[in-house]
Amino acid sequence: MNMNKNIVNRALYYAGQEQLKERDFSNKDKSEKYQICKSFYISTFLEALSELEWVNGRKRKKLVPTGRPIIKDTRYRYAYDLPFDCAKPVELQDNEYFIIEDKLLLTDEPKAELLYVSNGKVMRPVSSLRMQLGMIEETEYITAGPPGTIPEVTFHPGNIKDLPKEGVCHCHVGNFESPECKCVVELPSDPQSDEDYPDYEELDYEPKFFQYIEKMLAAKFAIKVTDQPRLHTQLLQEAMIIKHEAVAASRSKRAAKRKEDVYWTDQMGVNLD
Repeated sequence: MNMNKNIVNRALYYAGQEQLKERDFSNKDKSEKYQICKSFYISTFLEALSELEWVNGRKRKKLVPTGRPIIKDTRYRYAYDLPFDCAKPVELQDNEYFIIEDKLLLTDEPKAELLYVSNGKVMRPVSSLRMQLGMIEETEYITAGPPGTIPEVTFHPGNIKDLPKEGVCHCHVGNFESPECKCVVELPSDPQSDEDYPDYEELDYEPKFFQYIEKMLAAKFAIKVTDQPRLHTQLLQEAMIIKHEAVAASRSKRAAKRKEDVYWTDQMGVNLD
């Protein structure tokens, strides 16, 4: 994911700052202003996603029981790892009660399925893990939980001498197992490595999300770059208005899908006819 040029420039405009130029985008590493905007952008982006139940950012996933050593909470029967891209949990199936502690979801639901807001974080497949005396290849994504506990994860153990030709040892030809060998195998570069935020992909969030981002980003620029507290307060108030509108929209979407209440006679199978 890259920083959205239009959002950042509008935020700078609201804060009374000069907008980013093309030279800032063509020389990202050398532009101090670009780097400041980049750091503010991702923090504002993630904060916004964790605050509201944005409709277009929702996903549903079956949770994996945690494999981490934890202190058992006797109030709840099960502990699950949160999805790695979870920004804000919304609800479990059948509105089952849960709490979040130490990035774990605790509940009494034996087969938990979570509706949550995704931050777009991705875990890219690693072509190989390098070690001096061995190699492990991974072919699929790791989602959550310890390796080997979920079907989606597949590890293929291999031997260092089975490396491709480009991984030939230079100090001891073909003998990686020698204790003196310090060679490593160069991995292919990640095609997303030149992005501003290679660990995130941009999802199709609703327009109000980006409006909220603009105002919150502008408010940060106003207080942290230009030191204008009054402008900061004004922009923050405008952001809060957008936030309240988004909350109302989220509630209406959920209400439209809520099941009708069942009468007690139907629950107990009583026929009054």
